[in-house]
Amino acid sequence: MEEDPRTKAVRIIGDSYLFEGEERIRKCRSQALILALSDLGWELTEPLHIESCMLGLSNRNYKITCGDYGPVLLRIFGSTVGESNPDERHIQDCGFGAQVVQRLGWGRLETWLPGRPMRRNDCDNSSVLAALANELRRLHSEADRNHNDLNFTNVLIFDNDEFPTLHLLDFEYAGPLDPPFDVANFFCEWMYDHESPRWFEPDPTQFPTGAQARSFVALYLGISDCNSAEVSVFLNEVQERLTQVHIFWIDWALKNFSDRDDYIQYAEQRKILVVETF
Repeated sequence: MEEDPRTKAVRIIGDSYLFEGEERIRKCRSQALILALSDLGWELTEPLHIESCMLGLSNRNYKITCGDYGPVLLRIFGSTVGESNPDERHIQDCGFGAQVVQRLGWGRLETWLPGRPMRRNDCDNSSVLAALANELRRLHSEADRNHNDLNFTNVLIFDNDEFPTLHLLDFEYAGPLDPPFDVANFFCEWMYDHESPRWFEPDPTQFPTGAQARSFVALYLGISDCNSAEVSVFLNEVQERLTQVHIFWIDWALKNFSDRDDYIQYAEQRKILVVETF
């Protein structure tokens, strides 16, 4: 996973604080982290090396190493997520995403998966989209659950010379199976640039064209004919879910971030998309 180039690595040990920008991890959490790593067999004779990772939107994620130990991923839960979703644990038990190696209550340590977050320009790469469609179909068929938050920061890509490999991450919002909802959510995410300071502003011109949507659905369904009736039926169901997707994230933003101007703008912009969907 790539480190965030906007932040610097921080070295801590013992009772020190871990800083990320102006935010600090409380002393008790630093101590709990040290204890958890010791329980994993790490000999902490050197300072920890901690780097912020550009993954997810609700959590804060860090790559942690210490000498020859690691790396592992430290995931610190945001205000909207935690360990209370049994569907997330079910998906992890089915072997998807990074595996949890230590739970901390306010966060957890996970196995480190190499790769980079998906970017908007990857939507123009047929190999990446094929890998994503296959992995999403595998999630739905093997875990029998929805991801429900399929955005670029929750897709990890490992580029190689032939075909990319791909992992889905962050199942905090997972729920009952509804494949068209996951696809509708992913299509909506094409409009957002999470690396931009104005991440909350959608660009409707980036929403997949009819041909792009048909191609992805055909890949997901595992059929070669993009114009088949089966693709058309599934796409109609995707279209029907678009309003649900917008309303879900509008409610999420207003409920959890009513004091944040960027999230208020995010919700207002999605309200416009709801009107345009009809």
